[in-house]
Amino acid sequence: MANAHNGVVIMYLALVEELATEHSRDAMQQAEQLRPARKFLTLRRASRMERKAERRMVEAWRRAAELRATVEPADY
Repeated sequence: MANAHNGVVIMYLALVEELATEHSRDAMQQAEQLRPARKFLTLRRASRMERKAERRMVEAWRRAAELRATVEPADY
């Protein structure tokens, strides 16, 4: 009877180990699939920040040109 019980325990432990390995493998695959998505989101965020910085720069150039235009006639 003890041998049968030991056999069941060993089979149970083997099953638990297999399930844990499968779960770990699934988690790794999911992480690999998420990485490109995270990279895409990071690139998209960086692109938005770049466009915003470009708009601010153009606006600053426009304001500087307006200020120069108002100051230059006073120089003459």
